[in-house]
Amino acid sequence: MPYIIGCDIGTTNVKCVAFDSVSGDILASHSESYEMYHPQSDWSEQDPDEIYDAACKTIKAVVKACRGRHKLVGVSFSAAMHGVLALDKDGKQLTQLIIWADNRSSDIALKLRTSSVGKKIYYNNGTPVHAMTPVCKLLWLRQHEPGIYKRTSHFVGIKEYIIYRITGKFVVDYSVASATGMFNIRELQWDAYTLKKLGLKADKLSMAVSPYHIENAPAKNDAGLPEGTALIMGASDGCLANLGSGAVRTGSMAVTIGTSAAVRVSFDKPYSDPLMQTFCYVLDETTFIIGGPSNNGAVIFEWLMNTFFPKEEYDTVFNEASKIDPGSDGLLFYPYLLGERAPLWSSTVRGGFTGLDIQHTRAHFARAVMEGILLNLFGVGKILMEMQKVNTIYANGGFARSPIWVQMLADVFGKKVKLNETVETGAVGAAMMGLKALGIYEHYADMKAFTTVGQEFDAVSKVHKSYDALSDKFKKGSRLMLAHAV
Repeated sequence: MPYIIGCDIGTTNVKCVAFDSVSGDILASHSESYEMYHPQSDWSEQDPDEIYDAACKTIKAVVKACRGRHKLVGVSFSAAMHGVLALDKDGKQLTQLIIWADNRSSDIALKLRTSSVGKKIYYNNGTPVHAMTPVCKLLWLRQHEPGIYKRTSHFVGIKEYIIYRITGKFVVDYSVASATGMFNIRELQWDAYTLKKLGLKADKLSMAVSPYHIENAPAKNDAGLPEGTALIMGASDGCLANLGSGAVRTGSMAVTIGTSAAVRVSFDKPYSDPLMQTFCYVLDETTFIIGGPSNNGAVIFEWLMNTFFPKEEYDTVFNEASKIDPGSDGLLFYPYLLGERAPLWSSTVRGGFTGLDIQHTRAHFARAVMEGILLNLFGVGKILMEMQKVNTIYANGGFARSPIWVQMLADVFGKKVKLNETVETGAVGAAMMGLKALGIYEHYADMKAFTTVGQEFDAVSKVHKSYDALSDKFKKGSRLMLAHAV
């Protein structure tokens, strides 16, 4: 029985999932976690070797679980975006992996974003100018670490590093490349204008290839793969979450809430928003994912739990929150504890509660936090729903394990929400892309078994109307917080 592995390299862990190539059934899965480091204020880094070791360990564990019963046809990769790692001519690290959450370049990003150069970079490449983006990280390195910048032979992301460690080749898929802020989404190549502004030659970046590009595992590799095993480049985790949930169909939207969060729709051509509110990333040569990311996903609810409910179970707190009326009796929460990307694109904006009254209990605070995260995402969703009609939301990420929170999502957006049978939509999307790359399937429409829906949630019209009205108040408040950001 043939199977394919979807390897999803995330912010907190690597998860590998083995899928039956015909039925889409999960045959085995394994995950390994790793740390995020903050050596200075606003710095967020990871050790790329820890992630590489985790990836190899998960692949080995899944292959072992399937050995003797199934035949491996390939490994396809999904990965987090926006990371930068500097390597010397021997492939040795000059820096740690500077990840999406790093804000050290916020001053540079703010100055660039408001300039004509920044607007041109955004239009060409589709990634809003922000401290998260590699283009801003590289400007920071050039300014603050000129020695490292000059000595660097290759600037890579985490997927590129893993592929390099296995194959010895520096290649990057169009999808991950399109999230760097340096890759022209219309020409599907490194953007000459942006590289000139960076003083960077294209040979210091990996060779950009199709997401369907295949490398082959050598005889000896740390992942323990048989010689010749197909390694499919795959795409970025956000784009593959759309594919793996089924949200590449007309009228659909994906909402992901994991550590961070995002709202995304699929288009058949690239798009650059005149107001620079949204990103446009490449899924493949003919499919583009447009949306907005938030720094403030489930990590904010984790903060709430650690701060106010350290001895409680998550389900207990969710149940308490569900007993509070929508709108939390006037208590409104702005979830900008980590700055914000979409829709504000400010590293310095911060959050807070408004409307606090003596009647409010801890359950009000819990519900307000859940609502605040969703109202912020609804602001992004409204922008996308002005671009195309949306009938259905596919929800994924860790929050999807809470029916209470998912129902709240349906009510805030006023749309039917569907949950896939598995929340591992990044790994699913990677597997689907791998099967198409291998020629096992010609069209994604033939892989419906991989995107089976388990539950559906209908919006309550009356509740949505109240949230829609509340969203206007939320938007005004968020703009005030942005105006006072320092």
